[in-house]
Amino acid sequence: MPVIATNTAANSALRYLNLNSETQSSSLSKLASGSRITKASDDAAGLAIGTRIQSDVTVLSQAATNASQATAILQTADGGLARISDILQRMKSLATQSDSGSVTDSERTYIDAEYQELLDEIDGIAESTRYNGVSLLDGTGQYASTSANATVSSNWMTDSQYADITTIADADAFTITTSDGNTVSYAISDAYDGTAGSVSLEDVAASINAGDTTTPEAANVTATVETDSDGRKRLVLTGVDGATVTAMDDTGTGTALQSLGMLAADGTTIVGGSKSGVDFMVGTASTDTINLSIDDVDATALGLSTSSVSTQTNAQSALTALDSAITAVIQARAEVGATMSRFEFRSETIDTTSENLQSAQSAIMDADVAAEKSTLSSADVKTQAAIAALSQANQMPQNLLSLLKS
Repeated sequence: MPVIATNTAANSALRYLNLNSETQSSSLSKLASGSRITKASDDAAGLAIGTRIQSDVTVLSQAATNASQATAILQTADGGLARISDILQRMKSLATQSDSGSVTDSERTYIDAEYQELLDEIDGIAESTRYNGVSLLDGTGQYASTSANATVSSNWMTDSQYADITTIADADAFTITTSDGNTVSYAISDAYDGTAGSVSLEDVAASINAGDTTTPEAANVTATVETDSDGRKRLVLTGVDGATVTAMDDTGTGTALQSLGMLAADGTTIVGGSKSGVDFMVGTASTDTINLSIDDVDATALGLSTSSVSTQTNAQSALTALDSAITAVIQARAEVGATMSRFEFRSETIDTTSENLQSAQSAIMDADVAAEKSTLSSADVKTQAAIAALSQANQMPQNLLSLLKS
C-alpha cells in the first residue's frame, strides 16, 4: 500500500546498509590487524584459548633465554675447571719429581716454590671465574653447592690427625639428645685403636652400636653409614625403642645436626648435605625448573690448602691428595657437563614446543586473508547496492506527491 507517512522501503534499505557497512568494517579491521578476532564477540572461546596460548609462547621465549644463559654460565665454569685440572696435572708432576730420591731437600724447596704458586693460582682461578659478577667456583656465589666437592676417603681420620686431635674439634666429639631426655657425649676417638688409618665411619658406627651404659646406646640411638650419589659418606643416628633423635651437635652446643659428614682431605672441614644452587625457570609452569649448582673447587675444598712438596714425605702425602683432587675436579666437570647437556636438550624442547604452540595459536587467532578479502568485496557490493536502494526508496514519497497535484 503506497503511503507517505512511513517510508518502509527506506527503513529496510537503511537496515541492510547498516548491516553491510558493519560487515565491511569488520573485514577491514581483520585485514588491517591480521587477526580473526578483533573483539571478544567475534569468538569468545577462541579468544580465551588463543590468549592462554599466547601467554605460554611469551613465557617460553623467556625460558629459552634462561636456558641459554644457564648454558653460558656452565660453559664459563667449565673453562675455569679445565684450567684447574691442568694445574693439578702440573702439581702432580712436581710432587712426583719431589718424591724422587734423586733430589735433595734443598732442591725440593725450589720445586715447592712452584707448587705453592700453582696452589695460589687454583684459588685465583676459583675466585676470578665469574658470570655477571658472581663467583662460580669458590663456593661464595649463588650457584655454589652446599655439599662442597671436598675430597673424602674411607677413613675418618689418619693416625697423624689423631696425634693432634685437639685441632679437629668438629670431629673430636659430639652430643646426642633423644626425645626421652637422654643426652650422651661420644668421642670419636673411642673407636680408635692406635693403628694408622684404622678409623672409618663404619668403625664409629660399630662402636656406637656396641656401646655400654656410658655410650650413646644408653640414649636409645643406633648408628648407620650412608653414602650419597657423589660417594660422600655420613654417619646417621636414628632412635630405637620408640625414641627419636632430636639433636646432635659436634661440640655439645651450637647448631643441631642430624648427621656427621666425612672430613675433607685436609682434616678440617665437615662436608655433606644437599646441593643448593639456583633454579632456572625453563617452562610455562612454576615446577618447570632445572637446578644449577657448581661445586667449590678452591684449594681448601680440594684438600690441598696445607699440602707441600718440601720433603719427600710431604710429596708422598701430596700425591695422594692430588689424586683425590683430580678426581674431584673431574667429577665437578662431569656434573657441569651433564647439567649443560640437560639445558641444551631443554632448549631444543622449548623451541619445538614454541613452534607448535604458535601454529596452534595462528589457526585460532590469525585472519584468513583470502577469505576476508572475499567477504570485504561482497560486503562492498552489498553496501553500494543498499545505498542505491536507499536513494530510490527516498524518492518514493516524492513520486506519491505527484498524485496530489492533479
